[in-house]
Amino acid sequence: MTAIRKNPLFEIYIKNDYLVINNTDFDKDNGIFEIENILDVELIRNLSFFNKIIEITFGLNVPAKSSELRINIENGFKDIVLTDCNIEKVELLVYEINQAISKKK
Repeated sequence: MTAIRKNPLFEIYIKNDYLVINNTDFDKDNGIFEIENILDVELIRNLSFFNKIIEITFGLNVPAKSSELRINIENGFKDIVLTDCNIEKVELLVYEINQAISKKK
């Protein structure tokens, strides 16, 4: 289990071939997804227009205005807005989840 935000708690983990999301801040984000039904998981960084110009022009990594975790499922997708989260932990989790998905297929 990995908590990516402490107060309020936000955690994502894989248990018994299911991806579990627990967000005490927004109950609508909570969910349990079967790994077999997930196509992939991606982290989407939302940059302001000015930050996009800096990143493209100078190749600098600019902190995102906000980030979203997108879970692509066979019949659509679910976006979860990540606020005050440890993005490095999220990036590692996205990699681990996508590896678990690849192993199941």
